[in-house]
Amino acid sequence: MDIKIEYQSIDEDLWRSAKDNAVTLLKTDRLEIGILEISPGVRFPKEGYSIHSENDEFAYVLSGEVVFSADKESIKLREGMILYNKKGTPHATANLSSKPARVLWILSPPR
Repeated sequence: MDIKIEYQSIDEDLWRSAKDNAVTLLKTDRLEIGILEISPGVRFPKEGYSIHSENDEFAYVLSGEVVFSADKESIKLREGMILYNKKGTPHATANLSSKPARVLWILSPPR
């Protein structure tokens, strides 16, 4: 049996590249995993909504808190909370707090 292990170290340099920018860490034929750090007062995307028409999305808040908005509904997610967003759902994430928020996201299948 052939085993292939892929990994990515998530250090502070990588978090700097993820500041207000979704960064893909790993991608396979079944899923895509990435991180995003949202600065205080920042909305992602800046205008409009993200729509993943072919991808279910999961978001896990590693630190801080964000407001996730979709389909005229908003929910505040705090550290340790995970969210499922069904494919095709227009959505946006905003950091309304005074501290940065770090989010791990997963798309399945990948983009």
